[in-house]
Amino acid sequence: MNQTTFDVFDLTISARITTVSSSMSLVGGIIIILSYRYIPATQNQVRAMLVALTVADMLTALGYEISSLRWYTIGMKNSDTSDIFCKAQSFLTTFSSMSSFFWTTFIALYLFHCVWFSTDLQVSRSQRLWLHCIAWGLPGVITSVALLYGVLGNNGFALNGVWCWLDKTFADKYGLHWMLLTGKGWEILTYLITASLYTSLKIRTFLKRGRHNSYLWNQVSNGLRREDELFCFTWLILYCLRVWGTIRFVIDIIEDGNHIKNAHVEKFKVALLFLQSYGDSAQAFWNFILFCVCDNTVRSFSLDNLIPLNNHKKVSTDSADIHSNPQENTNTNLQKDNEQQPLLHSRKLTHSVAHSHKNLTTSV
Repeated sequence: MNQTTFDVFDLTISARITTVSSSMSLVGGIIIILSYRYIPATQNQVRAMLVALTVADMLTALGYEISSLRWYTIGMKNSDTSDIFCKAQSFLTTFSSMSSFFWTTFIALYLFHCVWFSTDLQVSRSQRLWLHCIAWGLPGVITSVALLYGVLGNNGFALNGVWCWLDKTFADKYGLHWMLLTGKGWEILTYLITASLYTSLKIRTFLKRGRHNSYLWNQVSNGLRREDELFCFTWLILYCLRVWGTIRFVIDIIEDGNHIKNAHVEKFKVALLFLQSYGDSAQAFWNFILFCVCDNTVRSFSLDNLIPLNNHKKVSTDSADIHSNPQENTNTNLQKDNEQQPLLHSRKLTHSVAHSHKNLTTSV
């Protein structure tokens, strides 16, 4: 076996980074779920799928918290042990990580269909059931088979870091196959699918906006919100967070084939371990940043309801603006209405609507 065995100091730093990152994700995930529960304007199909993705990411974060706890208690003394505690953590994180990849892909496919074909994709109750069966059921089956064959566990922290994943290495028979089946293969496939779909949507949106004054996602599909365009950045976040483990994975494959170790590469792998310790468990936190902090609807709702004084000032300011400048207020409302209405493909009808708005503004 030609793999890096990290020392105790490096693994302890990795465990601390994992603890902080996982805790942040658990808090961020809770806020995402609460925002969907208490903000009706966000309750559409894609946001419901985001909640399912968040649950999977929170399970992953919980599993990594467990791995850090195990390292602090028994990991330092029993680095080669694959006990029940280790296998349970491996089962949880392997299952939840694969489920997260499935939900990320499903969201990308759903949004691509809605935006590319300018349609409302109605997901029936039976179809939602199938989505859940695939996204939760298939990872459950794969992880159960891995547990049955006894491949879940720890390989002496050579490949896994402080986490338990597989007790297989590249030198073991079918070791690489198990690694691809229980995570890495699905992860790389998710990279490729989501990057291609979201990049295509961004290019299409850019080109459409060059032809229309306004081209918003809520105009091309009634099932989407304007802020749902933020989903185009999910693949980039996933890539930036999890690519470090994939780079380590590729380097280990190359080293195992060449049977050569380089001191500089080994130091680089330690740095990759630290980045992976943060990224693999940080998905829910960065989704919180993207879909709560950067989402105008969620941010406005939070500011208006969590800060009463700010809400009072906002009402007073809006009231003063209405009385001081009714003409500007009317134009603003017309602009908002225009953003909410679907795109009109008929030039005649578009001209008629624009002429009506012009007459209304003149009369005011």
